[in-house]
Amino acid sequence: MFANFLIGLREGLEATLVVSILIAYLVQIERRDRLAPIWIGVGAAVLLSVAFGAILTFTSSQLTFEQQEIFGGVTSIIAVGFVTGMIFWMRRTARTMRHDLDGKMAAALEVGAVALAVTAFIAVAREGLETALFFWSAAQASSSTAQPLIGFVLGIGSAVTLGWLLYRRAISLNLHRFFTWTGAALIIVAAGVLAYGLHDLQEAGVLPGLNNLAFDVSAQVPADSWYGTLLKGIFNFSPQTTVLQAVAWTLYVVIVMSLFLRGNGVIAWLRRRLPQAGTAAAVLLVFIAGGCGGKAALGEGDITVSAKDDGCEVNTDEVAAGTHTVRVTNDGSKTTEVYVYAVGDRIMGEVENVTPAITRDFKVTLTPGKYEIACKPGMTGKGIREPLTVTGTPVKLSTNAQLREAVNGYRAYVLEQAEELQEHTTEFTDALRAGDAAKAKALYAPTRKYYERIEPIAETFSELDVKIDIREGGNPKGTEWTGFHRIEKELWQNNDVAAAAKFADRLDADVATLRKTLKTTKVEPEQLANGARQLMDEVATGKITGEEERYSRTDLDDFQANLEGAKAAYTSLRPIVAERNRELATRVDQRFDRTEAALAKHASGDGFITYDQLTKADIRALASVVDGLSESLSRVSGVVLQ
Repeated sequence: MFANFLIGLREGLEATLVVSILIAYLVQIERRDRLAPIWIGVGAAVLLSVAFGAILTFTSSQLTFEQQEIFGGVTSIIAVGFVTGMIFWMRRTARTMRHDLDGKMAAALEVGAVALAVTAFIAVAREGLETALFFWSAAQASSSTAQPLIGFVLGIGSAVTLGWLLYRRAISLNLHRFFTWTGAALIIVAAGVLAYGLHDLQEAGVLPGLNNLAFDVSAQVPADSWYGTLLKGIFNFSPQTTVLQAVAWTLYVVIVMSLFLRGNGVIAWLRRRLPQAGTAAAVLLVFIAGGCGGKAALGEGDITVSAKDDGCEVNTDEVAAGTHTVRVTNDGSKTTEVYVYAVGDRIMGEVENVTPAITRDFKVTLTPGKYEIACKPGMTGKGIREPLTVTGTPVKLSTNAQLREAVNGYRAYVLEQAEELQEHTTEFTDALRAGDAAKAKALYAPTRKYYERIEPIAETFSELDVKIDIREGGNPKGTEWTGFHRIEKELWQNNDVAAAAKFADRLDADVATLRKTLKTTKVEPEQLANGARQLMDEVATGKITGEEERYSRTDLDDFQANLEGAKAAYTSLRPIVAERNRELATRVDQRFDRTEAALAKHASGDGFITYDQLTKADIRALASVVDGLSESLSRVSGVVLQ
């Protein structure tokens, strides 16, 4: 938010100063009758800037995922070029701006009202278009949609207020100093936008090195922590930064900042204070040296993993209960990831994107029980697994630590499902493009299960949920119906695979955006508890009634996936529920077992019978067990959040 506030403040003040100078000139020469054309020109420039921002947003939304990444990356780099030029231009012209504008206004006044409006329009439109482009690029680098806009609007509001006060001579402001220091701050912001743009191009495959990380401090600086959010908002800092991003950010800041500060005399000012600056730099170097040193020594009982292309070698198969450091060394040729799984594949800890020859650490807190350590060469599949037994007395975590463990475990589950969803969606849409209707129909339900499993947090991506999973008639008025169910109708009801294929690229892009969004989406404990119940309520109102898959009739496959997703969410919270209300935990376990058993009666092959094969008695039986499970789950949030 701060970075966008700074953009709004600086760029808004530039535009406000331009407008105030134009108005002041007419007031001074007693030509208030010519103020109307000025405001018309200003209004037209503002509308043009807003329209330009809307065009950028609309254009991006119509592209495939790879095209979106290329568009965003190229646009970000162009925006950095514009803002860099603007920073140096403002440094040169700040002191002569009034004289230059007065001259243009005098000439326009002689021509007439249209010339006055055009002069105002050109003066403000230059600032407005640059601002729209840079704000859009900076907003793309943010993990939120509302915060950048709020920050930008607050910045614009502050700029207008400052401009009005300056015009009324209520305050005085050293504009040279203001634009110097805000210019330096914008250089840092622009460096972050540049790094983000390069990462977009890496994700699109245009630039290499996506998995070649310069550093990964995601364990120390989680993206969803308050300090991670602060660093992201101010500096566009990413806990996982590629080598290309790090090099580009450093070179841009060093070169551009040096040129900018030298021209403003700031370097000379710093030299006069060299002793103090030297002391501060020495202290900073101590911290940097400490942070960039070798890895900390492992303690007794900690775990080392050698991840290979065909093996997962662990130094021990038994550790005592407590918090352990897991040190992973990639001794293979493929980028890998390593997980510590509890029973039911509940994720206790993980490290991803470990490139060959790289060593990475993560911490995990384990209570007595049976676990597995899984290495996933190529970051796919269930992995090569080794057993791990944890012995000793259970470690009692604080409530906050328990909730944090639950959220982290479930969030990792969601990200894994999102990855599988993207991979299977690509296979499904490839079949559509190839005109293979039979294959597409066979892949439809198996692909959708990955989406149905993560619906307990559907409210965190409601806009994408509409694009991906809305049923016919449910899309907002004036929008196109897209997603799985649009394709379902074309395949089953209309028997038109070519028509279905028209929505393949859109589905690929939306699923890719979903996966990207989920990487920075915060998950709260109440979402796990309430989401699991809400998901079972949806089963009762959608799947059991046959409304969800009205054309393919694969409602029971969705039912199974919903049930699995709800159980994953609840399982993350179960230790807390069992500690506070063992009776409820036992009841929920029993209700899950009953629901799974009732559904299993209708299994067929790798899936289930179609909905139209169910009898009314079957439907009533399923509805009964779902209602019982939903009722028990409704009490979980009260126990967890008490």
